[in-house]
Amino acid sequence: MLTGHGMTKAYLHRFHLREETTCSCDHEYQNRDHLIFNRVNTSPQREVLKQQLGTWPASKQGLIFKYQKESTAFVESIDFEVLQQSAQ
Repeated sequence: MLTGHGMTKAYLHRFHLREETTCSCDHEYQNRDHLIFNRVNTSPQREVLKQQLGTWPASKQGLIFKYQKESTAFVESIDFEVLQQSAQ
């Protein structure tokens, strides 16, 4: 997901595997940036990531290269099945 190849609705839409890009939280575009930096339901995981990094906001480059272990743990903590549900 950190490299832009994750199971987000925006990514799946790009390959015609999803019709909509809207996140289940009603944000119009569920992409990597939304999940890492803004989505409310990923706040607990984001807080853990922030504590581990000690600096926020981190750059995407830093998350990929400098903090790969922490970033991978963040991504693995996200329930992508829940994220694929339609907006309510």
